[in-house]
Amino acid sequence: MEPVEKINARADALGALGLDQSAGSDEIRDAWRHIAFHAHPDHTNGDCTVFARAKEAYDFLRREGLTTKGKASGQPRRPKLRKRVIELDTADIEACRVLLNTALAHNPDEGSLQPETQSTADADHIPEAVGFYGRNLTFFVSTSVQEGANRVALPTSFLASARRLETEVLSFQSRETGGGEVVVPETITARKFPGAKSVRIKFEADQQMRDEFWLAV
Repeated sequence: MEPVEKINARADALGALGLDQSAGSDEIRDAWRHIAFHAHPDHTNGDCTVFARAKEAYDFLRREGLTTKGKASGQPRRPKLRKRVIELDTADIEACRVLLNTALAHNPDEGSLQPETQSTADADHIPEAVGFYGRNLTFFVSTSVQEGANRVALPTSFLASARRLETEVLSFQSRETGGGEVVVPETITARKFPGAKSVRIKFEADQQMRDEFWLAV
């Protein structure tokens, strides 16, 4: 089963028990006990439709390990990290565009992913959206990586304590043209992206890729 299919199956199973996707193992077990008693054929004149559907859902969640009582049950739970994707606003995109049009070739020691030689309009990239997972950032770029030198302009201050729009041009080399992912080195991330633990850039990123990002566990 593909990751997105598994997420949808879990959501359907939880829905069959009357729960949302934030439900914990205790809530799942309680919901099943409630339905198992009230919807049992003995209490519904032999109608087992609701009971059978709930049992199938509970069995699926049990196989997925979502019904197991954890060792820390009854103790305060650590908040679960949630993924989210936001569209960049017009001001952010325009700032990236302006910077690409005016930026000089970067010194590799001042922000390039790899030494830059030359660039063309096709090799300049601007993200349309950014995904958040804790302090991990993923930028979604719809254009394709070009063979040779590429540049991408990125807003860098999303996680800063007092956000003020900052944009940086990063350069990298590619051996081929097409989609793919670039991981920004930790040294550049620490310098250029305040508060970020990691930064990734996904190219040829469409709406489906964004959906899969926030649906994946």
